[in-house]
Amino acid sequence: MKIQKTALLTSVLLAAYGVVPASAASDLEQEPTIPQKVTTAQAPAAPSGTTVIYLNSSRILNSGTESALNRPTVIKKGVTFVSLRSLAVSLGCKVTYQASTKETTVSLEGTEARYRVHTKAYQVNGETKTMKGEAYEDRGVLMVPLTSLTAAFHLPYVLQGNQITLHPGGSGSSGTDKPEGPQTNEPPQAYFTTDKDQYRIGEPVTLSDQSTDDEDAITNREWTNNEPAFFEPGTVEIKLKVTDKHGLTSEYSKKIEITSEVLYSKEEYAMRFTPAGGTFQVSGKSILSYKALPYTYTTEPYLLFRASGPETVNSEGILYQDILSGPARFLVHHKNNLAAKARFYLIATNPNDTAASIQVKSSGVAGPTPYPELSGRLAGVRYLESTLTGSEQRSVQIGPGESVALFPKLNATAAAPGDVITMNADVTSDAPVEYTMLMVQADHDPIAVMPSLPDLNPIESIVRGTFADSTRVFEYDGTVGTEAERLPLTDNTTDPFQRGMDGMQDSVAINSGNYGVLYKIILNHVAPDTLVAFNPRGGRYFGSARVNDRVVEIKHGDGSQDSATVLYRTQDREEKVELWLSPAAGSNLPFSLLFLPISEK
Repeated sequence: MKIQKTALLTSVLLAAYGVVPASAASDLEQEPTIPQKVTTAQAPAAPSGTTVIYLNSSRILNSGTESALNRPTVIKKGVTFVSLRSLAVSLGCKVTYQASTKETTVSLEGTEARYRVHTKAYQVNGETKTMKGEAYEDRGVLMVPLTSLTAAFHLPYVLQGNQITLHPGGSGSSGTDKPEGPQTNEPPQAYFTTDKDQYRIGEPVTLSDQSTDDEDAITNREWTNNEPAFFEPGTVEIKLKVTDKHGLTSEYSKKIEITSEVLYSKEEYAMRFTPAGGTFQVSGKSILSYKALPYTYTTEPYLLFRASGPETVNSEGILYQDILSGPARFLVHHKNNLAAKARFYLIATNPNDTAASIQVKSSGVAGPTPYPELSGRLAGVRYLESTLTGSEQRSVQIGPGESVALFPKLNATAAAPGDVITMNADVTSDAPVEYTMLMVQADHDPIAVMPSLPDLNPIESIVRGTFADSTRVFEYDGTVGTEAERLPLTDNTTDPFQRGMDGMQDSVAINSGNYGVLYKIILNHVAPDTLVAFNPRGGRYFGSARVNDRVVEIKHGDGSQDSATVLYRTQDREEKVELWLSPAAGSNLPFSLLFLPISEK
C-alpha cells in the first residue's frame, strides 16, 4: 500500500508540472527528481562555463558543480549515447514531449531539434538529419547519439581520455568534426528502413539505406533478403551488413510480414516492375504461338563493309578490302591469334586525283579483351550512344594518293594473343575511298608495310563482304500490344539474309545473321500498358538497343529461350516507340521482339 501511495503522489506531482507519466508515454524520459520534470517552461540559462560528461558513467560537471545524468553515458558500436533530457536541460535547453507524435523536442536560442525513439532520423528546424546510431529507450529514458546534439546546437567539444568537455559558446571541435585528443576510427553504422511493415504477396518493397560512417567510407554493403517483392506469406527478415575501408563492420536487420493477400503473381510482377535492361522469365515455346507482326521493310542506302572473316587471325595480313563511296557502315570483329601483340587498323586510301572528304557519323569501339561477347556488346552500346549524342562526329580530309588510319581508337591499344576487338561505325564520303582492314604486329607501321601484306582468306564459316542497303526500316501503323505479339528478326525466313560480294575474292557472300545491319523499328501506335521486350532465339546474346532516346543493354548468358529483356514499357496512354538495334558481334542469332499486354492490378 505504501508503494501505491508513493506512485500516486508522484503521478500527481508530475501532472502538476505538465509531465506525462511513463505508462502514458513510454518514449518520454522519466527523470528521478521533480525539478528535472519541468518541460513546459524555459529551463535555466546556459551555463557560462563548460560541461563535462564521463564515458560509461552518469557523472556530469556543470561549471565545476557535479550532478548526475539519469542514465550513464554509454558507447555502442563506436557511438556515444547520452540521456537526451537530462543533458539537454543541464545545457540550458527547453525540453518538451508531445504524446500524440511521440516526439521529444529540444530547443535553445532559435534552434529546435525533434527526436523519436527507434529511428536514426531526427529534425533540426524542420530539416531531416541522420544520426550515427538509432535512438533507443533505456528504462523509460530516451538515449541519443551525443553528436546529434552537438551538431544541432553547434556545440564544440573535446575528447580527453574518458571525458568529453562541451564548450557552449566556446572553442573546440565543431559539432560534426572528430574530437580532439586520442582518436580511433568508429565502425560504420548499418541501418535501413522499409516503407511499410506489412506487405501483400507481389507488393513492391521499398528499402531506404541510411547507413553511415564517421569517415563516409563504407566500401561494401551485403544484403540478405532484399528482394523487390515476396511471393510466399510469412515473416521475412531483411539484413544489411556494411563494411568500411578499415574492415570494420556493422549489421542491422528488420522483420516484415507478408500476408496471404495477392497483389501480383510472380509473373505479373516481373512484367510490371522489371526495369529496362532487366530480364524476366517467359516460355520460349509459347512465344511461337504469339501473333507475328506483318514484317515488311524499306531500306536506306548504306553499304556494309563486314570484316569478320577470318574471325581468328593467325598471321599478319589484309583482312578485307573494298572501294566504297557515299554512306558506308563498318562491322569489324577479329581475334589476334599470333604469339605476339598485334594492332588492328582500318586504313582509308584516296585513289583519286583530287582530295576526298570522309564524315564520321557515329562509331563504337571495344577491346582488346579476351571475351568476344563483351567486346561485341560494348561496341554496340557505344555506337548507339553516339547516334544519340553525336560525340564521334568528325571530318577527315585525305589528299590524292594519301592513306590514313581512320579510327585511332581501334589501334590505340595493342591486342595480346587471344584478344578480340570489335567496331561498329557509320561514315559517308564525297568520293570513292579504298578501305583496308588489316592486322600487323604491334610495333609495325601499317601504312609502310601494307603494300607487302598478303590477302588473308576467310578459311572459316565466318563471312566477310560488302552488302548494299544495310539499314532496314520497319514502320507499322497498326496498334501493337493489345495481345501478345512478336517480331522475328535475323531468322532468314521473316527477315531474309543479305546477299553481297566478297570484294577480294570476287565471289557471292551471304551475310548470315545480318550482322552489321541496322534495324529501325518504328511503331506509331503502341497500346497503353504494353511491355516491349527482347527474346533470344539462338542462344547466348549480349547486345543493346536504342529505345527512343535511351540505350538499353541486353544480357542473356544462359543460352535459353526462356527469358526476355525489358526494353520499354508504355504507361497509361498510347505511345509511339522507335527502336534501333544491330545484331551484336560475338552473339548468337536469331532473336524476336515481343509486345506483351501488362495485366491490370
